[in-house]
Amino acid sequence: MDIAGIPAVKIIDERDIDVPLDKRIRETLCTVFPDWRNIFQEHRMWHSTKPLFTAVAEEDSGKIAGHIAAVVRSITTTWNFRYNVISIQGVCVVSEYRHRGLAHQLLQNVLEESKRRQFLFAILYCKEPLVNFYTSQGWHLADESVVMWNQRDLPIAMRSNCPMYYELSGVPFPDDGPLDVHSPSW
Repeated sequence: MDIAGIPAVKIIDERDIDVPLDKRIRETLCTVFPDWRNIFQEHRMWHSTKPLFTAVAEEDSGKIAGHIAAVVRSITTTWNFRYNVISIQGVCVVSEYRHRGLAHQLLQNVLEESKRRQFLFAILYCKEPLVNFYTSQGWHLADESVVMWNQRDLPIAMRSNCPMYYELSGVPFPDDGPLDVHSPSW
C-alpha cells in the first residue's frame, strides 16, 4: 500500500502474468463488468486482442483493486497514414477504491509506459457519463467518426459510443477524416 492507503500500481508485461494473477484479474473484471462475464470467465481479451502490458493495483492480500489493459491497435486515416497506438481496455476500479484517485494513478502509469515504449497516441472507447472524467485526465473526444474493425471486413459493434484519444508526444492526433481502428497486422 502507498501512503494514501491505495495499492501501488504495477506495470506487467503480458508474458509475465502468471495463471493465478490472470485468474484474479478476470474475477475482478467479471465483478466490475457483469455484462461481459461470459468473456472474462474465459480470458482478459476484448475483441480478440491480447494486451501488450497491464497496469494492476493489487492489495497485499492479492485482491485486485484496479486494472487497465494496454493493447496495440493501428489507426488508419483517410490519407492512408497508419499509426500504431495503445488502446486502453478494461479500465476498472473495485467499489471500495473508487473516488480515491486509483483510476487516475492507473491511467498515468499506462500513459507513462506507453510514452516509454514510444507510442504517439492512446485511444479508448467509453460510455458518455465517463467523458468528463477522461477529459479531466487530458483525454479528448475524437472529432471525426471512428470505426473499429476486428477483421478487414467485419466492423465491431461498440457498446460505448465515445471514442477518445490522448496525445503522448508533440505529434497532433490525425483529424483529416474518419479513422479506422484495427489490428496492426493489416
